[in-house]
Formats: sequence, structure tokens, C-alpha cells
Amino acid sequence: MTTDSNHHRPVYANLAASMVVTNIKQLWVADITYIRLKTEFVYLAVILDGHARKVVGWALDRTLEGHLAIAVLKMALRRRLPTVGLVHHSDRGIQYASKDYT
Repeated sequence: MTTDSNHHRPVYANLAASMVVTNIKQLWVADITYIRLKTEFVYLAVILDGHARKVVGWALDRTLEGHLAIAVLKMALRRRLPTVGLVHHSDRGIQYASKDYT
């Protein structure tokens, strides 16, 4: 399980649920999954453009700490300068609800 939503940090409304995405830079979708290796698990975090379904940021790490999600966000921001109105959607996990991330 990669989502720890049992926290007391603010969470935001799901704006993506009602969107009709017609172009790039309207919606970024973030998530973290795990990859099982022979002797350990590693975690892959990505941000996808919701229209192009293209990866705009990614990172791989051995832990689920907040720095993993922040590294992905920084990469996405560097690679794809967001425009006004971009909606960023993620689950309600503590990595995405942290003060540093928001």
C-alpha cells in the first residue's frame, strides 16, 4: 500500500472528476506505485499530463518519504512550465498533503 491518507493535513476537492480535458497543461495527475525487485521494493512516483498521457516528471527511490513526490514535482515544473488554471490531481496521501508539497 502506497497511500497513507490517515493524517490531519488539509486535503483538497477533486477538481479532476468533473473536468473535460481537451488540451495539454490542463491537468496533471500524480501517483506513486511500488516495484518489487528480487530483494527489496522501490517506489516510482510520476506526474502525467492528463490529456497527452505523457510523463512530465518521475522519480525512483527506496522510500516513500515526501522528498520523492517533491522531486517529481520539481522535475515536472522544470520540464513543463505550467499555465494558469492547471489542475494538479493526486491521491490524498501524506506525501501530497505535506506543507512542503502544497
